[in-house]
Amino acid sequence: MDSGYRLLAAKYIRRQARQLAGQLDGVRAADDIEFVHRARVATRRLRAALEMFADCFAPKWVKRWRKAIRRTTTSLGDARDRDVQIEYLCGVLAALDSKECVPGIAAVMVRWEHDRRRLQPKVVKAMDRLQAKGILREMRRETKAILRQSKTAAQGPQTPETIARAGRHILRRMDRLLELQDSLADPYDRERHHAMRIALKRLRYTMEISQPLYSGRLDEAIKAIKRVQTLLGDVHDCDVWLEHLDEFVSAERGRFQRLRPGIEYLQEDRRSRRRQAFRELVEYWAELDGRRFWEELASITGGKPF
Repeated sequence: MDSGYRLLAAKYIRRQARQLAGQLDGVRAADDIEFVHRARVATRRLRAALEMFADCFAPKWVKRWRKAIRRTTTSLGDARDRDVQIEYLCGVLAALDSKECVPGIAAVMVRWEHDRRRLQPKVVKAMDRLQAKGILREMRRETKAILRQSKTAAQGPQTPETIARAGRHILRRMDRLLELQDSLADPYDRERHHAMRIALKRLRYTMEISQPLYSGRLDEAIKAIKRVQTLLGDVHDCDVWLEHLDEFVSAERGRFQRLRPGIEYLQEDRRSRRRQAFRELVEYWAELDGRRFWEELASITGGKPF
């Protein structure tokens, strides 16, 4: 195993483990939604790193860490979704002019806040379990050993083998993403849009992990990937909203007439935002194609131009 590659793995995983550890108390307290957000992002980045660097650590550690981090990501996901939805509803109510819409929107908000409170004990349990198992402590211990070795050898991560391996990871992620790009021809191919969003996240995290190897040459590409990810995320969030609102309507049929204006307001707002986000996504993707973005990324990371 190339020592530079192991050093890249150790630095990144150690940083994300520290980032996650720093959020645990805030996640438990639930006073600021950003703690859940930062913790969730750290778990996703750790999962990407553990996949990329699986052969840098003993298999028993990798298996144990991946299982624990995956469970933590899942436990944070529903809570984060509700946090974002509640924040959106607060903004809608603050800007609302039509009083007839207030009962429906307020009823959704009460339901979502109830759901979020119900989720919190599960979130706390997940944080406690992660800490009790010593997962983050193990990560810091194993990565510290690699960092000590690199200091002794005076070795940095920018070795030819490390750059080549990182480039192959990026190209595989990019190829998977491009396999799904034809889904943009259909605004309602939701399953493949969701798969494309996941592929984008994995590509972005892999590029961010590899960023120190490329002396700034990936910076603009990462910004572009983030923008595509944001637009696809908006499309996905609107789809989730519309599904949840349909479920809410089904559960509230007895008093739906009074709530109808607010519910219909939210439904139309989310449909409108979805149309806008998807249009922007298609236009930006065409712009990237027009400037040969993917060919340039392949060239930077050592792949053959298309």
